[in-house]
Amino acid sequence: MTKVKFYKNDNNIVGFECSGHAGYEEYGKDVLCATISGITQSTVLGLTKVLGIDIEFKRNEKVGLLKVELPNGLSGEKMLQAQVLLNTLFVSIQDLTLGYSSYISMEVIE
Repeated sequence: MTKVKFYKNDNNIVGFECSGHAGYEEYGKDVLCATISGITQSTVLGLTKVLGIDIEFKRNEKVGLLKVELPNGLSGEKMLQAQVLLNTLFVSIQDLTLGYSSYISMEVIE
């Protein structure tokens, strides 16, 4: 099962952690795991390459871990732009959870 945690502070998403493999299909053929990986990595690329935000992140493909944190003190326009990306990820994961609750879980930590 893939577990996704969203970290919030003052009503803003300030990070997320995605861990584990979905187990929907065998390794290499798991379209659900590939979907989760694609949308989370796209969010990382949007934050770093498009918005130029210097995020902290950890990745371990073997165990299926991706952890992302916005830098402390990010505010103003960059925070608003980051929220668009992170909230898009949030509703995407939420939607996947509704359809595949046996394979993906979601938690919000404030």
